[in-house]
Amino acid sequence: MKKIISLVLAAILVFSLFVPASAAAETEVKTNSEPLVVVRGIDFAGLVKEDGSKALSFDPFDIFNLILDMGTYKMRRDKDAAAKAIVNFGNNLFSDLACDNEGNPANAGVTIPKFLAPASELDLSGDEWADTAVGLFRSLSKVYDADQVYLYTFDWRLSPSALADDLKSFLDMVVADTGAAKLDVAACSMGGMITTAYIDKYGADIFDTVAYLSSAHNGVDVVGSAFTGDLTIDGNVLTDFLVGKIGSNFFLKIIIKILDFLGIIDSLANFVNDVIVTYKDMIYDDFLCETFATAFGLWGLVPDEYFDDAVELFYGDKEGYDAAREEIAEIKEFVTSTEDIMAELMATDVKVSFVSHYNREQLPIYSKAYLHGDGVIESARTSLGGTFANYGATLTDEQIAGVADEYISPDKVVNASTCLYADRTWIVNGAKHVGCKDGSDHTEFAIWLLTQDTQPTVYTNPDYPRFLKVDANENFIGF
Repeated sequence: MKKIISLVLAAILVFSLFVPASAAAETEVKTNSEPLVVVRGIDFAGLVKEDGSKALSFDPFDIFNLILDMGTYKMRRDKDAAAKAIVNFGNNLFSDLACDNEGNPANAGVTIPKFLAPASELDLSGDEWADTAVGLFRSLSKVYDADQVYLYTFDWRLSPSALADDLKSFLDMVVADTGAAKLDVAACSMGGMITTAYIDKYGADIFDTVAYLSSAHNGVDVVGSAFTGDLTIDGNVLTDFLVGKIGSNFFLKIIIKILDFLGIIDSLANFVNDVIVTYKDMIYDDFLCETFATAFGLWGLVPDEYFDDAVELFYGDKEGYDAAREEIAEIKEFVTSTEDIMAELMATDVKVSFVSHYNREQLPIYSKAYLHGDGVIESARTSLGGTFANYGATLTDEQIAGVADEYISPDKVVNASTCLYADRTWIVNGAKHVGCKDGSDHTEFAIWLLTQDTQPTVYTNPDYPRFLKVDANENFIGF
């Protein structure tokens, strides 16, 4: 018995010594040769007023109440009241975000918080730091020296040129703080457009690595549609969108699903579409133009094929917008030059990678909501030209004909051979926009892309092939 007790005690002692050693190994901080900068995407909710409150506060209950109001107006056949309700809803929601005719924020008290210090000096413990670009930022601060990890935020209303200047100031600050000669950058969502604008204006000498994650290239169709009057609501997509946004509110989910089952949401969507068509001029003049006509950052997301129609719709023969028209002409030139800028970047020693996501419903507000996307940007845009079947369908025989199997996704939804840089482009099934939940497999992958010593390709690491798939927690699973 004494021998048994001695063996048990010895085992406990060995285990107690082993656990701290394992914990130390798990928390060991790695060293990267360059500081790591996350250029986050557009953050509507990030804009705050002088008192610290949110300038834009989205509440699903507000949408629900608007749906109820639309039902009332539909029964009354009162399209005029419905149109005014839409305008009032939009103006109330976005009232603090408007810019003046020269593109400056009309309310100077509405700003975006800046993080002018490394991760080591920030409190990243809150849930707001758990996902997407900031989730990647927090993960980087755990894995690497937090003194070398930075987050760039921006006021998305400013022009691409102004944002390129702002990004330059931030990167110059990082270089001054760290003494580094080069930086590794994760360019997320609209942050990809800003990074490309920076490269166009200042070159790429400061970069060692640029990983474009769910980035906007050549614009975004949903923005182009909104800027050209192509606003239409699909009842089924709206239902899925609302259920996803409601989160854990079980009661409200049940109500939405019942309304969908009864055909009420689809009927209301048709009514609202009729109102939008009938009162489009009023909706644009009294709401959208007032709020977004001079939000030049959003114009940087308008694909070039939409530009002329968008300018005509927003400005037409209106007076007082000469400076705006000149600014928008420059933005169009930048957007149409994206692929040329990228080609010049590829001719440098910078390591460049692209990550695109698909198999998420798009916003239920435009006629191309049937496209594959990540819930925000269309997959063909983030992949720089990948071919995707329509959402819920598979590629046609014509889309696959003559294409090597390695370029066709296992679910037969994606043909990656048409991506501009196919062997540097990873395509992830099921990942939401940017993704990168703190501590997830997806985030480990993004970190791997950022920290390679040589240019990674889809053939470099068998753990990260061209096509990947994630579960709800952003961990990789098989197709």
